[in-house]
Amino acid sequence: MKKLLALFLVLVLVFPILGCQSGTGSAETTEVEPEQTEATGERRTLTVANWQGYGSDAEYAVKPFEEKYNCKVVHQYFDSEEALLNMLRTGGLGKIDVVLPNMAYVATGKRENLFSPLDKTKLENFGDLKENIRELPDVLDEDGNLLGVAWTWGSTALGYNPDAVSEPINSWAALWDPANKGKVAYFDDHLTAIMIAALYSGQDPENPDLNVIKDVLLQLKDNTRLFWSSYDSFAKPYAAGEITMGSVWSGAATQLNAEGVKIEYVYPVEGAVVWTDYWCIPVNAPNEDLAYAWINWMTSVEFQSEYASDLAAQPPIPANTKVYEVLSPEVRAALYIEDIENIPKKVAF
Repeated sequence: MKKLLALFLVLVLVFPILGCQSGTGSAETTEVEPEQTEATGERRTLTVANWQGYGSDAEYAVKPFEEKYNCKVVHQYFDSEEALLNMLRTGGLGKIDVVLPNMAYVATGKRENLFSPLDKTKLENFGDLKENIRELPDVLDEDGNLLGVAWTWGSTALGYNPDAVSEPINSWAALWDPANKGKVAYFDDHLTAIMIAALYSGQDPENPDLNVIKDVLLQLKDNTRLFWSSYDSFAKPYAAGEITMGSVWSGAATQLNAEGVKIEYVYPVEGAVVWTDYWCIPVNAPNEDLAYAWINWMTSVEFQSEYASDLAAQPPIPANTKVYEVLSPEVRAALYIEDIENIPKKVAF
């Protein structure tokens, strides 16, 4: 991932791709008890930064937390990972309590000292989180302190309308096929763009040839109708038939199918991108105790099982592995929990 991040920084400078439009969880935990305000009747405000409609702003997420801790939860929304980091860079530190970046952007925030080291003894569900995403290098600082708590994970692969093609698709090459000119939507994220272009062109996704990537992405521009950055920016034109295929999140495919919009979600033979989102507490968070309580609620079996079963809410795969035991076979299939293990080649992000 370090090589990929270095590549990303170089590529942004030379070629704006999409600009045209320590422990193992066994430590004893201490229950977090946020400061009580009942005596004065005041309600503190917990400020959460996340994508709009991404689980944490659902009523079943916010209302129980507000009632338990006598507080108000307010969301600040972003439409790209870079926008989230810019929130913190331009005045968010000291105002935002808890944020949800992707793993690669936790690493960026680490270099810029945007996130506070976390006390694992305050993380009630840490030992139940999927082991291989709990303490990856990108979410640890130089001293081995944890900077992010795994919340959800999933994939970015190929989604297409089966009624708009003559035969099933199983390769990223479909996005570059001249027959699909003007029908493609491509995820507007530099790192994902690099990885997919590398997989398609047979390059090492973490150390590709820059010249090859540049040429491949320029070729893709001829087919691309739009670059999308949020669920609505993909789902609306897809449902309207303006686009027929594209790189898309697994959760977006789950929601589209739940809403009756037919989409085939496949892992191309060349491979796909696998990602994890982490809750982080920014430096100087005004309500750090509430932020820990929020992370514990977000990673609980109670919340994650309800969110995972709400298929019209774009749920990814829960990080809490105990949740898998309570999900129905239909929900597990809709979340691609088993399928994701069969990706020919996984590129971590």
